[in-house]
Amino acid sequence: MTVDQAPGNTVTPAADTGPSPLERIGLLFTHPGAAWEGLETRAQWWMPFLGVLVLTVGLVLVTYHNALLPTILERYDGMVADGKISSEQVDKMSAFFDSPGGMAMIIGQQAVAASALYFLFAAVVMFGVSFLLGGRLRYRHALETVCWSGLISLPETLGTFVWAAFQHGFRGIHFSFAVLLPESDTPSRLQTGLAVLLDAVGPFRIWYLVVLIIGAARLGGVSRRSAAWTLGTLYVLIALIGAVIASTFAPGG
Repeated sequence: MTVDQAPGNTVTPAADTGPSPLERIGLLFTHPGAAWEGLETRAQWWMPFLGVLVLTVGLVLVTYHNALLPTILERYDGMVADGKISSEQVDKMSAFFDSPGGMAMIIGQQAVAASALYFLFAAVVMFGVSFLLGGRLRYRHALETVCWSGLISLPETLGTFVWAAFQHGFRGIHFSFAVLLPESDTPSRLQTGLAVLLDAVGPFRIWYLVVLIIGAARLGGVSRRSAAWTLGTLYVLIALIGAVIASTFAPGG
């Protein structure tokens, strides 16, 4: 009888912590099926969440006066042309948004909106896997899949801000077939909705969805095929709703 087998001695297996954060990031891009080890028992969703949030806020800070503020003011100029607001109101708003207080408000809104999307989409993923498929995906595990899979979108995010910095605005930036849509100062409602739909099926978004499905199936204990059908359908529904909302509130006719 060995020491470990002696009465009174308890052997505790080492906890499966999985790959390190940097290794997990690499696996997401190269071998996503192996990127989820250890997340069943150890919460790490906050790592990619905070990383992406800090990076996004930093990019907004760097491009605020060069790209974001011109985009905001361009929208207000269109409202002046439509007679919805006066040029005096635009001057006041322009002075406010150009101030530190206005800048802090816009960046805060961007951070809150981006954070809310993560938590809301995690609820959708949990609903699809646990309730529609009968899996065991808890909300925390859904949050892991959403936050870690979100790192796949970083190339698109970086490209968007670089593109916006060069053209001094965010209008007309697409990493999908939406880039082939005709450019106009005031896109029609149909163009706006179609652009949202095409962006939703762009290569980076589809790559993100595939990695998300793999993670949700792994942590939820369901087959990848069933997860693909369910989460793919929910994703399309969300894209359609987003397109309808965007076209409804678009300034074009």
